[in-house]
Amino acid sequence: MAHISNPIETFFSQYPEYDYDPTRETMTQFQQLCRFKGWNRDPEDPEKKEALEGVRGAIAQQFNAFYGSDENDLNAWHNLYRVLRAEDIPDSVEVCKKDIRGIHVNIWDLVDYSLHGSSLPPKLFPTPEALAAYTRKSRKIYPRGNAKAGGLLRFLLRVIYGTYHEGQRKGKGKGKGKSKATSGHSGRQG
Repeated sequence: MAHISNPIETFFSQYPEYDYDPTRETMTQFQQLCRFKGWNRDPEDPEKKEALEGVRGAIAQQFNAFYGSDENDLNAWHNLYRVLRAEDIPDSVEVCKKDIRGIHVNIWDLVDYSLHGSSLPPKLFPTPEALAAYTRKSRKIYPRGNAKAGGLLRFLLRVIYGTYHEGQRKGKGKGKGKSKATSGHSGRQG
């Protein structure tokens, strides 16, 4: 049977000189690719920016392929809730959309779990602040503004830079606090 590549593998196949290992974390592989290509020396390198946009697009495509992209599909929500180890899975799409806001998970980790079938599901964080701290430290940020972050994925995006007040982000000064997603570029993550 022929191997069918996933969007992450397709992204890395653009760099055949890099020895991609599909059993390892996507962000770790991307960071190694950046070092291999010498992109870490210049954060404004257009090649690095293009590659980062590409890997983020691949993350969204993989998420949608595994978890679903139709935010009105109750089966897709149930699949996601099972992976997130929800004790009580809501029986309506509306309640799923509302309740998911209380679940904080890193989108990159969630996608890697879908790829590797690990026996250890992705870590759930007790608060958006805890998720934000982990996301910043690991650099597994996903931009809420990514065009492919629709459907269920957008419901997992959280503020990564900024402060939290009663479930809403408040920026810290002009230009700061823009949302980067848990796996995100504009302050929110997923």
